[in-house]
Amino acid sequence: MASYPPGVPPIPPVPPPPGYDPRAQRRYLHDQARAQRAAFRAQRDQMRYQMRRMRRGSVLGPILLIAVGIVFLLMETGRLDHQRFWAWYGHWWPLLLVAAGAVVLIEWAIDQSLLRDPQRPAYRRSVGSGVIFLLVLFAFMGAISNHVLGFPSGSSRMFPGFHFDQDSMDRLFGDKHESDATIDLSFAPGDSLTIANPHGSVTVSGTSDDNAMHLAIHKEVYASSDAEADAKAQHFNPDNKYQNSAWTVTMPSIDGASAELVLTVPVSTPVNVTADHGDIHIASIKAPVVATANHGDIELSAITGAATAHINSGSSSISAHSMGSGITIQGHAQDVTLSDITGPVTLNGEFFGTTHMEHINGAVRFHTSRTDLQFVRLDGETEISSSGISADQVLGPVVLNTSNRNVSLDRLAGDIAVTNKNGNIDLTAAPTLGTITLEDRNGNIDATLPEKAGFSVQASTTNGDTSNDFSLSSNESGDRESINGTVGGGGPVVRITTANGDISLHKGDIEPLPAVSPAAPKITLAPATPATSKAPKAAKAAKAPAAPTAPAN
Repeated sequence: MASYPPGVPPIPPVPPPPGYDPRAQRRYLHDQARAQRAAFRAQRDQMRYQMRRMRRGSVLGPILLIAVGIVFLLMETGRLDHQRFWAWYGHWWPLLLVAAGAVVLIEWAIDQSLLRDPQRPAYRRSVGSGVIFLLVLFAFMGAISNHVLGFPSGSSRMFPGFHFDQDSMDRLFGDKHESDATIDLSFAPGDSLTIANPHGSVTVSGTSDDNAMHLAIHKEVYASSDAEADAKAQHFNPDNKYQNSAWTVTMPSIDGASAELVLTVPVSTPVNVTADHGDIHIASIKAPVVATANHGDIELSAITGAATAHINSGSSSISAHSMGSGITIQGHAQDVTLSDITGPVTLNGEFFGTTHMEHINGAVRFHTSRTDLQFVRLDGETEISSSGISADQVLGPVVLNTSNRNVSLDRLAGDIAVTNKNGNIDLTAAPTLGTITLEDRNGNIDATLPEKAGFSVQASTTNGDTSNDFSLSSNESGDRESINGTVGGGGPVVRITTANGDISLHKGDIEPLPAVSPAAPKITLAPATPATSKAPKAAKAAKAPAAPTAPAN
């Protein structure tokens, strides 16, 4: 009653009119609601019908089907390499979404301009669920190609040399024509050689014994007719220049043409090779070597001079064997394989695959944005991959800084310093023991030390446990547990620190590393074929072996 003004009596309810029937009233209201629902459904159906008449399909679906059909047709006819296409697609598949969005945007712009005409009925575009499903499927296939199937992410070519230019068009739609040619150039003692080949591989070997360079050229020309192919082949010859005791051999860059160069040179010739789209093979050279591959692999073997390699493709690989004066590798590559090397080894860049090294009698420096590894000598082997780092028979000082990898080091001698994060460290130290520092975060540390060595231990972990085989006591303080003590009268300090991981110290009967590397590099130079005029002198060489057939340095 508080809602009425003071002094105003409430209004009494109005009595129902004479003859009022509540049941009839409820039926009336029920029928009225049913009629309203029927009218609403009819209006909704009419609107749906009008919307369907106003809707038009997008051309995006037909474009996608045509593009897929063309790609599969090129694959089936051999014009398109399957693996290279998926490597390219795995790297560039987001462009498909960009192109689809551009098609839809262009359609919207066209529709907006047409709607300005009042005589033209209004309508809207519809992409359709089928087209959306195709886009999602293509995006999923691109992600699978790039990450699961393991195709190189650095690749940017559907097939060799494909860059959407005239050269690619000639290779795609032209017929292949092949021809061969040979060139001989005289060399004086001390002459050097520089080779540049924009399209094709280069092979150089120091097996020439007549003070001359012998060049064999295998040409591949793509053209629509024989006349066009002959015209290209006539202009597709090397430019040979000699200046200041240096020969320069340069192949021209012609659309739809590539050349494989095979050269034999005197064994003491310094060689500098550049291949833009092609592999490089250099062997049996007793002089400095420089190799640069922008889109191709590099293979070096039996080289006694200092070697330098520049490799600039994340899908390419490099290998070097039997090197006499070390090697320097710069750039970015997929896999790296090095073996039987005397002299310093330096790798600086980004290496996305597996780096395998063995038998290196010289200092090693491996540096990337994720890992820095240095040591003095490698008698065994080491392997660096995206999941872990392992090394066997390494002479220190050893310095390793890395993250997100498991580290396994077996028979390391000398000073050792390892820093890791989000991974375990497993170390077996060999005599003679040096200062050891192991630091980790979110990982366990297992260290095996020589049982007869003397050293002092300073080990601690947070949120972890400690154990040891040296009868050293463990101390606990809150979430921190530590081991401190002296073994065998003391000596080098072993410092171990980790967080969210356990520390374990073990005894081991570990064989020391030899004082001298047991794995001397096996430099093998291919024997030269003696000329006919020199045959009598070759018989005398048996009594005076001053010039062995296969010298080793």
